[in-house]
Amino acid sequence: TWIALGLLGLLGGAAATLAVAPETLLVAGLWITGSGLAFGVPTGLVYHLALRRALLAADCLPPRWWLRPTALHASVPLAARPAVLGWCGAGAAGFVVSLAGCALVAIGAMRAS
Repeated sequence: TWIALGLLGLLGGAAATLAVAPETLLVAGLWITGSGLAFGVPTGLVYHLALRRALLAADCLPPRWWLRPTALHASVPLAARPAVLGWCGAGAAGFVVSLAGCALVAIGAMRAS
């Protein structure tokens, strides 16, 4: 159901970009990208710090843990999981918003040329 709703939303959004001026798409895309980064980067940092703290407490922090942090979610103690994964989800949401803004900038740039 969520995939179908997401695809419908994507198609509706794509159709809506045809009705908006390219300059508006560029400006909106820049603001959305900036907002996503302003939210996603700090929450991603807090996620990495929370993950490090939880893995240190469980005495299972491998070297170079930051290269593939999601592979370590199974090692996070159950008590710390909601906090760590909550920050992970928030950072991921900021990343998705940033990607949506970048897509709007790309569409606006293509339509402007």
